[in-house]
Amino acid sequence: MTILPSFPPVHFDHGAVGALPDALAERGLKRPLIITDTGLVEVGVADRVVSAFPSTEGVTVFDGIPPNPTIGGIEAACEVYKAQGCDAVVALGGGSVLDSGKALRVAVTHPESIVEYLKDPGKITADVAPYITIPTTSGTGAEITFGGGIHPEPGAHQLGIRSPHVKPDLAICDPDLTVSLPPRLTAATGMDAFGHCIEGFLSTNINPPAEAIALDGIARVLAYIDRATANGSDREARWHMMMAALQGGMAIYMGLGPIHTLGHIFADSDLHHGALITAAAPAVMRFYADNPDAGLTDRLLRIRDVMGLQPDADIAQAITDINTRLGLSSSIRELGYPDRNLDNLTNAAMTVHFNATAPRKPTRDEYRDIIADALG
Repeated sequence: MTILPSFPPVHFDHGAVGALPDALAERGLKRPLIITDTGLVEVGVADRVVSAFPSTEGVTVFDGIPPNPTIGGIEAACEVYKAQGCDAVVALGGGSVLDSGKALRVAVTHPESIVEYLKDPGKITADVAPYITIPTTSGTGAEITFGGGIHPEPGAHQLGIRSPHVKPDLAICDPDLTVSLPPRLTAATGMDAFGHCIEGFLSTNINPPAEAIALDGIARVLAYIDRATANGSDREARWHMMMAALQGGMAIYMGLGPIHTLGHIFADSDLHHGALITAAAPAVMRFYADNPDAGLTDRLLRIRDVMGLQPDADIAQAITDINTRLGLSSSIRELGYPDRNLDNLTNAAMTVHFNATAPRKPTRDEYRDIIADALG
């Protein structure tokens, strides 16, 4: 039986962050902990969110979330939450902050160490803290998803947190909060959203509404990513890129595949997730082109169509060309990934849960070739 999951409610538009105080009040919440990172404090984005409140009494800001989410960051935020008597978590940031918030809402209400729930998400109950997300990048879609990745420590492989109980209660998507995002991060996060839409559409799960969303997200990224990257103050482009990121998050509900498997195994570094996904995509698309079946061939034709390509065009090369145009890499090594044993990376890839919904599951030897190709 096909079950179509529902998404959290979303407030979306320029200035939407102004709805935060009322959203909390409607839920009877008075003491939110806003988790974020130091960069967003420095550029004034955190102040913009706090200034939406008529009074800052009861509002606490924690800016200790690292660029890649860690157990240490979550535990530090948990201590502040409990010490300040907070009653809700508000995550302001990119995927690292948003995923940290998912783990934090568990940590503040559950009795064991958060690592126990990362190892066994089945232990997570509905007794979680209220959770509102406010994305400041247009890429991960983590503002509405029910999973995420947390590093036990910096540089270690991620542990997953995946449960319907960590799905945010509300997402507030305000494109104005993304205007300070630098060009390279705008491009990398935008192509991350593109990867979500590609892999969601190719997933073996059946969800025609989400498939339509994914195709529209692909087209939307390609229509606006150049403008958003070239001019961060282009509010129309920022609006569409944030919508594309949201569509990418919706596409994730269908499942992911080898592109994100590679992003997962290469995350044993401090490299940006979006940059990893962007660089890994061409190698996986080459693998699909070389190993087609009837169903996959049809889906690849539809992707070519929404990308504005000819029916026999090379999707991998088209993505590489986009990356080059945006100043992004299509080589993991070029990003600065350290030397790792290829066999160990291959073994790790074979165990990643994203493979479950891949339209063409690579064998071990095939994964070894894909990884070598992606490394460049």
